[in-house]
Amino acid sequence: MVERIILLVAAVFVGLLFLYAVVIAPQDRDRDRDGVTANKIAQETPKTPPDDEWFQETVINSDIPVLVDFKADWCGPCKLLHPHLVQLEEKYAGRLKVVKVDVDEKREIAKHYEASSIPTILFFVDGVAVDGFIGYREYDEIEEIALKYLTDESADVSTIGTSETPELVLTAN
Repeated sequence: MVERIILLVAAVFVGLLFLYAVVIAPQDRDRDRDGVTANKIAQETPKTPPDDEWFQETVINSDIPVLVDFKADWCGPCKLLHPHLVQLEEKYAGRLKVVKVDVDEKREIAKHYEASSIPTILFFVDGVAVDGFIGYREYDEIEEIALKYLTDESADVSTIGTSETPELVLTAN
């Protein structure tokens, strides 16, 4: 009788572990993967940025959208993300600025924007964080987010309708 109770308890325990692994854990992981945490940071960050002259000049006072990469030299995913950001910066030169903030060197800025998980990417428009994500993303995903914040004047319209981007339509938000 005791053996059957132990087997029943073990079966229930295994079932609960399976339920967690298949249903609950992926939802938590997807929440962070979809950038909800970074979007929340962008929406809830106080409008007054830290008193850092370099950050004020480079990001807050920029007349074009800015992608800020909160990173560290020791961060593996940051190193994987780097070539995508370089490619994005080259493709949209003069229309999108890519700025790297080393969280070890600029602790106050990282703390202000709650960039405790890295890489954290935030998009700034008119000095305000408007969007972002945490972790590694493929180039196409990053570009899709960036395109939302390029204005008609800053968008690269030279490739629209060409074989390079046959169905690309850029709109300003």
